[in-house]
Amino acid sequence: MKTQRRRAVHAELVRESKDNPGYFRYNVTIKELDGTCHVVPAYGKDMQDAIERLVWKERIDKISNKRITIISNVVFLLGVIAAAGSIAVTHDEPFWIAVGMGVIAGAVVVTSGISKYINKK
Repeated sequence: MKTQRRRAVHAELVRESKDNPGYFRYNVTIKELDGTCHVVPAYGKDMQDAIERLVWKERIDKISNKRITIISNVVFLLGVIAAAGSIAVTHDEPFWIAVGMGVIAGAVVVTSGISKYINKK
């Protein structure tokens, strides 16, 4: 019994790369799990190299999205815990309430910065 997976069903050489001499552009047709097909450009020194680079890029994109979600959730949770702790300990002093809110704001800024760094093109 075969497992269902995405497959490259067709690949064709389009042209030599204009920007990188020695590399070629291939159009790879991918068949999805639901049966639909779409064409994706891939670059490499030969067809095998181009398909390997395409698979590697998709794998990295998949992992990056999971990683940024986990990192952002952990950073935000730590910020909320720090803010709640500072508010709970000294609820009468506005300085510590401001520190707690600053920690939350800092967590949001750090999370968005990490997200922009990972998702840059």
